[in-house]
Amino acid sequence: MKQKVIGNPFVTYLDKFNVLSPNHSKIYDEYNREMETEESFDFTIATKIEEHLKNIFSNNPHSVILTGNAGDGKTRLCRLIHDQFSDKSLVNWPENGVVTVQYEKGTIKIVKDLSELKEEIIYGILLELQRCVCNRHKDKVFFLIAANEGKLSKVLMRYNELSVLRQYIMARFDSYENNDDHLSVINLLDVTSSVYVERVLNEWNKEEYWKACEQCEKKPQCIIYLNHRRTSQPSIQRKIVSQYRLLDYLETHITLREMLIHMSYLITGGYVCKDILEADHTHIREQSKKAYYQNFYGVGVGEEGFSEMKALRAFRSLDPGLYSYSPIDDFIMNGDINGDEEIERLYNEVFDDDLDIEFDYFKKKVRFYREYGQNIDQPFLEHWMPKLRRKVYFELEGQNYLNTLKLLPFEYLEQYIGLFDNDSAQSNVRKDLVNGLNRAFSRRLTHKFKSKGSFYLKVSNETLMIYGSFDRRKIELLQEKGRDDLDHLSSKFFLVVDGEVRLKINLSVFEYLMRLSSGGTHNILSQEVEILLNTFRNELIRISEPDMDVLEIYRLDKDSGVYVEHVLDE
Repeated sequence: MKQKVIGNPFVTYLDKFNVLSPNHSKIYDEYNREMETEESFDFTIATKIEEHLKNIFSNNPHSVILTGNAGDGKTRLCRLIHDQFSDKSLVNWPENGVVTVQYEKGTIKIVKDLSELKEEIIYGILLELQRCVCNRHKDKVFFLIAANEGKLSKVLMRYNELSVLRQYIMARFDSYENNDDHLSVINLLDVTSSVYVERVLNEWNKEEYWKACEQCEKKPQCIIYLNHRRTSQPSIQRKIVSQYRLLDYLETHITLREMLIHMSYLITGGYVCKDILEADHTHIREQSKKAYYQNFYGVGVGEEGFSEMKALRAFRSLDPGLYSYSPIDDFIMNGDINGDEEIERLYNEVFDDDLDIEFDYFKKKVRFYREYGQNIDQPFLEHWMPKLRRKVYFELEGQNYLNTLKLLPFEYLEQYIGLFDNDSAQSNVRKDLVNGLNRAFSRRLTHKFKSKGSFYLKVSNETLMIYGSFDRRKIELLQEKGRDDLDHLSSKFFLVVDGEVRLKINLSVFEYLMRLSSGGTHNILSQEVEILLNTFRNELIRISEPDMDVLEIYRLDKDSGVYVEHVLDE
């Protein structure tokens, strides 16, 4: 006789990451100690910053300031360093949030959150830090301070007595490369969000955590278990990571806490075992809408969910369900009768009559419309097409037949990805970026340079006056460096002119300039990049050396219909 399963305790654990549940305290370090009566599913995500901090205080001790958003793990890192160098673990933080650790190299003063303290206390801590840094830590006292960058900057600017420390810290805010053996400032916002996603999915999908589901009679109707099975697949995990990688390319930072919240919701859809066990037919149909590829974008979660889960807001504009690509739409509606055996095989793999497509309901509905020659009703399309585009995006493996990247709102994503660690591609794309910049500056359809061996960046404005010109030999495209001190993947480039003026090229800027280069209009994506380009243009004007005897402008060439350079020398 089967033993009745009352639920999987690991699903209860995941519910603690559900910000819409009263059990979500699990996500905060302050409450990250399991009650003795609870079943523990402790796990850790190994990070570069942990090893870097351990190495600093072990081999080259000096003071460190950690900055970043709430949820980036500053408190966890402070606890980790305490437990690493103290002879006992930290159970609870003292009320003032400051602990002292004596160890063989000296004393570490750990400040859990500078922003929580009164300003006069912050001032005192920073004054002592300044003294330690200035005297090269001769007293063997080293600080580890977690701080909000805004609050830290405010106090530094307010007190002239902190001017030396202010100078040190601001230099390190400008670039982590200014860190040295006396003071390091590490901004956890520099962690690229995609790094930890696969590690979490692998951990949470360990079969040992899901053994309780094996004997459950509700397993075939359990959307949580289906999401577990699907997100265990390496190909789907790669797609999930690639979506987070898009955020890296767009310089959108998701904290570790926000990512854990998102991945928990991805798997559970906000449900617990009780919801599944007590579900009737109507409930099962409703639960089937919470497939992982729906949860990833917060479909049906409501405004409260978007308000509480930043990751959903970040991915909202990247939702492949919102973008129609006719070959994929045709695959969804007619892939089973395509006539190509491989296409039909792929179709049957993706649309496998499982819970997320209400078993065979979708296929029956489509066949009915096809056989009776009726048009598919609008409500059916509005519900199913976005959902199934998302499903195809994550689950279709045959990229040789259908390119699922076409479901994303970027025309040049593949080219952007192909630039990384590819010197030849980086050199060749400069011409297109320069053509895009010339059109962005003038806001006109200017003459397009076609030879990669000869092109010029023309610094102009809407009056069509050209202030300066830089040839290709003065234009470099440099890939940003990875980091040894924290988990940061190279995600953007810099267009450097005359070795001095730099334009950051992230995916948004790249897409904008490439579209302009190909004849696109200025209104697409312009809000995201306009300020950046205006600043870049002003810096180029500053370093330009115009010929005072001639005036160069753009004029309309009536034969070609584009604006060309014209010199007025009289």
